[in-house]
Amino acid sequence: MTLGAWIKLKFHSQELLNTALLLTKGSINRWYNQDPKKLFMYVPQLSKFGDTPTSEIVKMIEQRCDDVKARESIDV
Repeated sequence: MTLGAWIKLKFHSQELLNTALLLTKGSINRWYNQDPKKLFMYVPQLSKFGDTPTSEIVKMIEQRCDDVKARESIDV
């Protein structure tokens, strides 16, 4: 499962995940699209709130990091 699909499944939207993590508006969207490494700071909370093993959360974030890197290399 991708990180984006997991967010929709568990939280229904990035904004509801922002609220669950007590983040400012747009944080998840910005991190998801530009700097997904920042999500590593919230792995314990993501695992707990999303009822998902920590190892799966880490794998999804790592995959998203790879996706963003690949997209950036194409944009250059």
